[in-house]
Amino acid sequence: MFLLIPPEQNSIYWSLCLLVACIVFVAAIKAPWKQLAALSQRQHAWYGAILGLAFFWLLQVNVRDILAFHPLAVTTLTLVFGWHLAVVAGAFALLINSVLMSRLGLQFPVELILNVILPATVSAGFIWVLERMRVRNVFIFMLGGGFVGAMLSLLAVLCCSALLFYALEAEAQWAMLAQYAHLYALMLFPEGFINGAMTSVLTIFYPHLVRSYDDDSYLDSNL
Repeated sequence: MFLLIPPEQNSIYWSLCLLVACIVFVAAIKAPWKQLAALSQRQHAWYGAILGLAFFWLLQVNVRDILAFHPLAVTTLTLVFGWHLAVVAGAFALLINSVLMSRLGLQFPVELILNVILPATVSAGFIWVLERMRVRNVFIFMLGGGFVGAMLSLLAVLCCSALLFYALEAEAQWAMLAQYAHLYALMLFPEGFINGAMTSVLTIFYPHLVRSYDDDSYLDSNL
């Protein structure tokens, strides 16, 4: 979800900016850069994901020039690269997208929370839950982590955006979200399908690139 007009700059907004800066800094510091650099194919995939996501987010629907709804695809990014690299990649992708759309401004920290940090965190948390289930199956990873995880991420963005707009006193954004929330809800299944399909393809053909996937855990018949 993009904000086409910036929110009010109150104390909550500046606190949010500080929180976002700390999260991105921690993600960049703790990201497994050595593992990324060790495999050129993974590096190319990461760079390609940044550019691909930036252009993929151009597929958006504007709501009265106040909000813009678009698919996220951050769940796949998180499953492939892990939370830290996904947050850093998402931040770069959002920066590029904002420049392309001439939208780079005070709404950037809010957009970073809604479009990158929150969905990546929900996706990583859902995978954490799946990894602790007694039933281990590759389809649970692909359909559960990819399909259901993406839908939960988008639902979390919808709920969190409502809370953020209320806290930031963003009346125009709040009104548009309340009026058109049903359209955003209609994106749940497409979001799940897109991420489920991409996760399935990558897991089947390039399992060594999917950081959160482990053959021994999901395919070992002894488990």
